[in-house]
Amino acid sequence: MRKFFFSLVLLIIFLGCGSSKQTLKENSSSIPTSNTELKSPFGKKYEYVYKLIKPVTKDKLFFSDLNISVEFVIDESFIHLRLKNKRNEKISLSLNDAQILIDARASKVMNFNYLNEFNYSPVGFSTNIDIFPNAFVELHLVPSDRVLMSSGDYEIAGFYPYIDFNDEKRAKEIYGNIGGKIGLYLPVETDNEIYDYYFEFQIVDVKVVGDYYPRKRGPLVQTQLPSEIVIKGEGLSPAESFIASTLISFFVLISAYFIFAREKGKI
Repeated sequence: MRKFFFSLVLLIIFLGCGSSKQTLKENSSSIPTSNTELKSPFGKKYEYVYKLIKPVTKDKLFFSDLNISVEFVIDESFIHLRLKNKRNEKISLSLNDAQILIDARASKVMNFNYLNEFNYSPVGFSTNIDIFPNAFVELHLVPSDRVLMSSGDYEIAGFYPYIDFNDEKRAKEIYGNIGGKIGLYLPVETDNEIYDYYFEFQIVDVKVVGDYYPRKRGPLVQTQLPSEIVIKGEGLSPAESFIASTLISFFVLISAYFIFAREKGKI
């Protein structure tokens, strides 16, 4: 009786541990290791580094005089700017007269509402923007000839190529854009005068951002991902699977004991 009981206990525990180890082994083989390198089929994404060369030369994209102060951020498709009125009177920006120049090729500008690189839409209000004393405005400008319609949505081509598509020749062309220039003509009006501001930026460096993966624009949907990858155990983690198998083994052991005892007439 005792030998049978002891053998049954060892057998059930061994089976439970083996199942748990198998789950752990399968789980570990399903999780990508740190040595696994995924290469994008679209290649690398690059970022251009600009400096201001007109009306003054600065590494920082910032300009200030008695009328305005303005700071810029330039990405692959947009000129983002924040312009403050420093005068004691209202000033106006006429975006209808503004232009963006890419290597001296001029284009009218379009202003966008901008949330991030996947969420933006054209601004619907007037192209004349009034800015009161000490107030500021934020603009997100693109060349109108780079704006495309795709399936009822807006797509904006970059100022310069910024994806190499795993092509060495393409990558060399991207680095070859160092020295390229982007200009912005932005007239500022007061009650008595028009100030013709022209800002020019030059590419001084190119940096690799990382692998490029295209994403569809639109609202972001939060997705909850499982914290563990489990192959067996009906969705249980390895620790939970081991506990469950141990409990099941315990109840099987108790049932077997009572059945054996009843057959021997002890119950």
